[in-house]
Amino acid sequence: MRERRRIERLRGWLGLAAALAVVLPSAGCLGPNALRSTRMKYNEAIRATNDEQLLMNIVRLRYADSPVFIDLPSITSQFEIAGTAGFLGGRGNQFPGFANLGNGELVARDSPTLSFRPREGKDVSRILLTPISADLFSVVNAGANPEQLLLTTVDEINDVPNAPQATVMVPRGPDANDEYVRGIRILADLFQRGGAELRIGGQLDETNASDPITATDLGGADLLEAAKAGYVFRHQGAGQLTLLKRELGLVLKLRPGFENSPEILEFARIFRLRPGLSGYRVKSDLKENVLEAPRPLDEGEDTIYLHMRSILQILTFLSKGVCVPVEHVEGGIAPGVPGPDGRPFDWTRVTAGNFFVRSSRHKPRDAEVAVRYRGHWFYIPRDDVNSRSILAIIEILVTLEDSEGGRVGGPLLTIPVGG
Repeated sequence: MRERRRIERLRGWLGLAAALAVVLPSAGCLGPNALRSTRMKYNEAIRATNDEQLLMNIVRLRYADSPVFIDLPSITSQFEIAGTAGFLGGRGNQFPGFANLGNGELVARDSPTLSFRPREGKDVSRILLTPISADLFSVVNAGANPEQLLLTTVDEINDVPNAPQATVMVPRGPDANDEYVRGIRILADLFQRGGAELRIGGQLDETNASDPITATDLGGADLLEAAKAGYVFRHQGAGQLTLLKRELGLVLKLRPGFENSPEILEFARIFRLRPGLSGYRVKSDLKENVLEAPRPLDEGEDTIYLHMRSILQILTFLSKGVCVPVEHVEGGIAPGVPGPDGRPFDWTRVTAGNFFVRSSRHKPRDAEVAVRYRGHWFYIPRDDVNSRSILAIIEILVTLEDSEGGRVGGPLLTIPVGG
C-alpha cells in the first residue's frame, strides 16, 4: 500500500515536470521558429498583393479610371507566448486514496502591425509622370527581355513611333506599331544569338562643345583641372582646341561579323541608322536640344535616340492589352474607337505576343494573378510567362524610379492585426 502511494506521487511529479518542460523552453525557441514559419509567408503575400495592385491599376486605366497605389513600407510583428501549470496532489475528500490533479495552459500570439502609405502629390508626379531614364536599359544585361523592355518603355526610336495613341487613356483614333515591333524583335534576336550587347562606356558630348581655344593659351594646370571636372580637350586643327564633356552612357555594341548582317542592315533601315558601324550610342532624346543639334536622319544616325515613357504612360500602354468585355465597349463603359472596318478597334494587337489580360464573369481557376473589377474577373494565367514577366519588369522599374529621388513622406495608415 505504501509502495503504491509512492508510485502515484512520483507520477504526479513527473506530470508537473513534463508540463514545465513544455512551457519553459518555448520562450527561447519562439523567435527562430516564428521567423521560419512567417517570413516566407509574408514575402509571398507581399509579392502576390503587389501583382494584384499593379494589375488592378492597369485594368482601371483601360476604363479611363484613376489608378491608386498604396505602399506597405513596414510590417512589425510581435510574437508572445505565455504558459501556466498547476499540480494538486494528496488524499481526495470524496474518494479514497491519493489524487494527482494537474492543469496547464499554453498561449501563443502573433500580433502584426501593417503600415500603409498612399502615394499622392509630389510622390505621384515624380514617380508616375516623369519619363524614365534610358540608363535603366542596363537591366537587359541582368536578364530582362529587350523586346518587352523596348515595347513597353519607349514611345519612339529615331522618330519611328510605337503606337503613341495607346499611351492615351481615351485615344482619338486607332494606332499601330507593326514596323516598330519588327525592328525591336530583330534586335532582341541579335541579343539572344550573342550578336549584340549593351555596355556603359565613356562618350564625348560634341553637341555642347566650347568655342575654339588657341593651344598656346592653355597650360598644364588647365588640362589637369579639366580632367578633374570630367572634360577633355580635342584638337580641331590650325592650332586650336575644343573643350568637350566626357560622360558615361549606354552603347549598343555589335560583335564582329554582325555589323553587315542582313538582320542588322534591316534594323538600321527601320530606325534610320548608319549601316556598317560596330556600335551605336543610346540616348534619351529628351536630353537633346533639337533646335541647336538637329538630327540628320536622312543621312543615317550613329545614335539611337529613345523617346522614353513615364510609368503612367507605360501602364496606360499595357492597359490596351486588357481584353474588355464587348458589352463594356459597346455601352461606353470602357473607351473605344472604331477601326478601319467600322467595328471597335482591337487594342490588344499593340501588345500581342507580350502582354494580354483575359476577362471572365466567373473567378478563374488557373490564374497566376486575378482581380475583380466592374463585375468581371481580369486575370493572367499561370502559363502566360510573357505577361507575368512584364509585370515583373514594371515592378523593377517602379522600384528603381522610386529609389532615384528617395521616399517622400506622407500619412501612414497603421493597422494592428490581432493574432
